[in-house]
Amino acid sequence: MKRGVVLLTVLCLLFAGATALGSSANELVVYHWWTAGGEKEAIDALFEVFIDEHPEYSIVQNPVAGGGGGILRAQIKTMIMAGNPPDTFQITYGHGMISSFVSVLQPIDDLIKGYNIPEDVYEWGRVDGVMYGVPLNLMQNNCLWYNVDLVEELGIEMPIKSLDEFLGVCARVKAEGYVPLAVGAGMGQQFWLGTLFEAVNSALSGGGADFFVDYYAGKTTPSESEVFIETLKVLRTLIVNGFVNDDWSALTWDQASDLMATGKAVFYVMGDWAKGHFTSMNMVPNVDFGYQPFPGTDHVFIGHADCFVLPIGVDRKIAKDWIQFLTTVKAANTFCPIKGAAPFVLDAPLDVYDDITKEILGYFRDDGVAKVLSQFGAPPESYLDVFGTAFSEYFNSPEINENTLGNFDYAYEEVFLF
Repeated sequence: MKRGVVLLTVLCLLFAGATALGSSANELVVYHWWTAGGEKEAIDALFEVFIDEHPEYSIVQNPVAGGGGGILRAQIKTMIMAGNPPDTFQITYGHGMISSFVSVLQPIDDLIKGYNIPEDVYEWGRVDGVMYGVPLNLMQNNCLWYNVDLVEELGIEMPIKSLDEFLGVCARVKAEGYVPLAVGAGMGQQFWLGTLFEAVNSALSGGGADFFVDYYAGKTTPSESEVFIETLKVLRTLIVNGFVNDDWSALTWDQASDLMATGKAVFYVMGDWAKGHFTSMNMVPNVDFGYQPFPGTDHVFIGHADCFVLPIGVDRKIAKDWIQFLTTVKAANTFCPIKGAAPFVLDAPLDVYDDITKEILGYFRDDGVAKVLSQFGAPPESYLDVFGTAFSEYFNSPEINENTLGNFDYAYEEVFLF
């Protein structure tokens, strides 16, 4: 059993006398990490629609900044230890992440009956056949965003079809005085380097779905994996050739996206929530910014979702009404278009979505495209911090040697505890 699961198993005993933080039966206490741009606008709109449908309720939201939710998860654990769970909180949807919290969560199968989403999406999040989180929004991680004006100015033909072609384009961009690829992994957000790792890996022979199924299940030894090492080599090429911004370790994900948005960088690798950030800046899809799957990865969809859960000890109608509300088309089509995400709900009308989201949804629904649950949902929770640190150390000193590979092996053993 994983250490984090052991800890939370012990902590769940504290819930025997736990009460939710709401001071009133009509106050929903919610914790989430959506604080930037389109994300904030999306969750605020969702709360507004929920209250419109339930005017007897009010929302007490507690946004905790820190992309990816690491800071929020730490705070939630502190609240659990104190026996004061919120009514509901956000975590990443995926069997690995949910397993790290499952001992303090309530099953919600009865609350989400009839939720019309694909069966494989249910499987992404089930733990021992049980649902604990309601997935709200589909996100693609292996996205390449680009500044349309700069691409046209530099005569870059889009889409870029292969990793080798992309590296060649990066060399051209740098020669013209622009940052080829914006990267932001500062302020405790080193895990974003893992998103770049996933994209590059999926463009390599033997990478993508063939690699990540075993890798995120604890069945790989990094130092013995040819495709893991080859991925490090490509990342090294990006670093030593100056294809990424020098201040990558000082920027958050949205600050890095601003480099592309303001014409300082040409490309940016980030999930499709970046689109919500761009549109919140009044940028127009396919006019001011464009999208394609990361070069060489149009055969694979690396994705994950956000979800809300019910802690053990919370038995309030308002919390259950919230979970059920999230299964509706109205919830999906309120939240997802603003955030820049696609809906899971199969019967959601798509007229409210832009062409980029429709293209992303098309990839996801294409049976010929392999689906990979990303680092945010597939491995245990500790992966984000442990490998975020390991990747950050590598970016600072991108040498591939016995010591480097040993560090990755050690990190892998720490996450999967063997």
